[in-house]
Amino acid sequence: MKIAIQGATGKLGSLITQHASEIFPIPRTGNIPICDVMIDVSSALGTKDLLSRAQGIPLLVGTTGELPYADLEKYAQTAPVAVVPNFSVGVPLMLELLEKAIPMLPTGWDIEVMEVHHNQKKDSPSGTANRIAKTISNAGAGEVPVHALRVGDTFGEHTVWMCGPGERLEIKHVATNRSVFAIGAIRWAKWLLSQPNGLILP
Repeated sequence: MKIAIQGATGKLGSLITQHASEIFPIPRTGNIPICDVMIDVSSALGTKDLLSRAQGIPLLVGTTGELPYADLEKYAQTAPVAVVPNFSVGVPLMLELLEKAIPMLPTGWDIEVMEVHHNQKKDSPSGTANRIAKTISNAGAGEVPVHALRVGDTFGEHTVWMCGPGERLEIKHVATNRSVFAIGAIRWAKWLLSQPNGLILP
């Protein structure tokens, strides 16, 4: 599997490069390298630029922020596109647990989301935290507060607090090694190759 990556010099992009056997950086201008799949871990603006230069190549977007969804939908007419704000194994499982847990809570419980990342992370709240909040909302809880901390070199922590009279339930995911995101990106890229054209929002 030949992977072309946008954002190869960033923290996550560098890790993905270390774990993939055939990977090629996507230049800021000019032609896209010949590849089976593209991974974008740059920025929302970088994603928009990439969509204007490529066509027909499966695209995995790990970028967060205000993504150009209209452009992504148009591009997805020519290739499968997946927008995955978190490449770990645990976060998708966390979302499934929340989908089941939220409807089971008594009326009146307080639900809030807390996320913690390193002090160099630009977006706040994280794309993962927003995805968690959306899952909770869709499960019937309405809009919930999302809190963000940017401290030290924390890889990533996401906690959902569900609090009622005299008790509290927490569902939490903690990344203890940044490499899980790189390994996950490659796993998602392989999966994407077998998918039909269209925009996928796991």
